[in-house]
Amino acid sequence: MELSVAALTDVGRVRTNNEDSYFADRDLGLFVVCDGMGGHNAGEVASQATCDVLLREIEGASRVRERFLATGSPEDAEALRRLLDGAMNPASREIFKRAAKEPELAGMGTTCTAMLVIGHHKALAAQVGDSRLYVHRAGRIRQLTDDHTYVNELVRRGSLTRDQARGHPQGNVLSRAMGVQPWVAADTMLFDLDPDDTYLLCSDGLHNYFPDAQQLLPGLVSPDLALGAHALVREALDRGGHDNATAILVRVGGDAIGASATAERRILALKRAPLFRQLGYNEVVRVVGQTTVAHAAPGQVVAREGDAGTELYVVLAGELEVEKGGRAAGTLGPGAHFGELALTDPSSRSTTVRARSAVTLLVLRRPELIALVRSDPVIASKILWSFVVALSGRVPDAADADDFEVELDG
Repeated sequence: MELSVAALTDVGRVRTNNEDSYFADRDLGLFVVCDGMGGHNAGEVASQATCDVLLREIEGASRVRERFLATGSPEDAEALRRLLDGAMNPASREIFKRAAKEPELAGMGTTCTAMLVIGHHKALAAQVGDSRLYVHRAGRIRQLTDDHTYVNELVRRGSLTRDQARGHPQGNVLSRAMGVQPWVAADTMLFDLDPDDTYLLCSDGLHNYFPDAQQLLPGLVSPDLALGAHALVREALDRGGHDNATAILVRVGGDAIGASATAERRILALKRAPLFRQLGYNEVVRVVGQTTVAHAAPGQVVAREGDAGTELYVVLAGELEVEKGGRAAGTLGPGAHFGELALTDPSSRSTTVRARSAVTLLVLRRPELIALVRSDPVIASKILWSFVVALSGRVPDAADADDFEVELDG
């Protein structure tokens, strides 16, 4: 993949020192924005230390990255995710230790938003605090990271609405930060890249002045990324500039992907499956990041009645025919899905599903889903609720039992 990059930071119109730090290396594929906090120069010490430690940890992981580039396997992608997740803790420990040893640095900490492009049209993100990662794709701008603030935690749990959260007096109170403790719980995610995607990593000194993400559009669609970054920072300053403002723009180049296999197409397809309808966009992005794309030729059996299965399939293109007991039981076209029950109960398939034409499928395996729900209790609760609703609405009606099996447990 080809990457174009631009980065810019500004002290703002009120502050006298810049506590933001950033790192952007196109060849390494590593991009980091940190927003430091603490008295005197402590904030910038914490933010710069985090950038330095993440660089050191990622540079030392070349063998793991090379293995993923060679295989592209979900297991090696997961190894890289664990590596990035683990890299956040040495950074937090270093800040914590320095603050304990040097009184003038006491209480320092930092946010951190990191993006690591790993190949095979995939990237990783790590998040602590309220800096953010956005993506511009298919004409829309989406926020991929969740803020670690007291108010946003209430929103995620359903205790506050988005409207109630706006202007909340505790809106900027962080619930997590690097260096406050020697260990930090980072949010990490594996996600897919599409050619022409543009990503924005930024500190809250920038995104606070764009309450509607779509207001970021002029900067993200700029053909010249350097001009785009400058326009975003300049607009934040013109709207008040009460904080340091930092932006990194990353645009993905390379050959186009077939329309049926783009990340956006897979996200929309998975969102239609009942199991994932309650998930927000960035939550579906996390699920899709754990999937693979498979192809089946006409006549090829995708799932066989009586065989054990642990995969959910979503049809992206083509048509399949469903058989039960050797008799035709229906067809499945784009947007249809089968195998949901196999994600929770890897028992034998109840039907045979065969490609009628050339077919492109999105495949989610049980091990990847289990790992995801264990790492994110909010996603876990939403999927569990959707699963219960699906079962309660269809199981009692014995007359519809076969239809239920075809749709959910093909």
